[in-house]
Amino acid sequence: EETELRAMDGSSEAAAAAEDAAQLLARIGERAERYARLKVASMVLRREIDRYREENQAPILTVASGIFQRLTCGSFDALTTDYSDSDEPVLIGVRPTGDHVRVEGMSDGSRDQLYLALRLASLERYLDANEPMPFIVDDILIKFDDERGRAALEALHELSRRTQVIFFTHHEHLTQIAQEALSGGDMTLHRLGN
Repeated sequence: EETELRAMDGSSEAAAAAEDAAQLLARIGERAERYARLKVASMVLRREIDRYREENQAPILTVASGIFQRLTCGSFDALTTDYSDSDEPVLIGVRPTGDHVRVEGMSDGSRDQLYLALRLASLERYLDANEPMPFIVDDILIKFDDERGRAALEALHELSRRTQVIFFTHHEHLTQIAQEALSGGDMTLHRLGN
């Protein structure tokens, strides 16, 4: 009892410590509540972003997946989206084996085919609701091998049924591939002078 009595020396340290502890506890409670609100708001926002993306990007991604599969001659089956480590949406190619390949992991040619697939899908979506407008491209098949070049020319041919396609190239072998792939008078070849 004497020891306890000596510990109670009448100083205000215990009261100050108790007051500090109460203040810390109150701040922890406020911050925990704020964290919970922000976490719920983040989840709601993510859900709405996903819903918006599903409604607006899904149709383009679906069409682009089919075009990309054709342009890569089956090297990729589809396109999908995921989130990066920094929580940013990223585009991913899906191999027939199910392996996922991010854009930066694709070859230059596959990236060009991906870009073309996305452009064609976006244009098709645009044409569903708007008047046709010419699609003009200049040497977009530089990094395509002959098989993928043929697939791209066939995709452009299909697009030409909906709008005018003007394709510029200075590669003679592409004009030969186009003439073989697009027989039937659907193509007009103009050779420009030097």
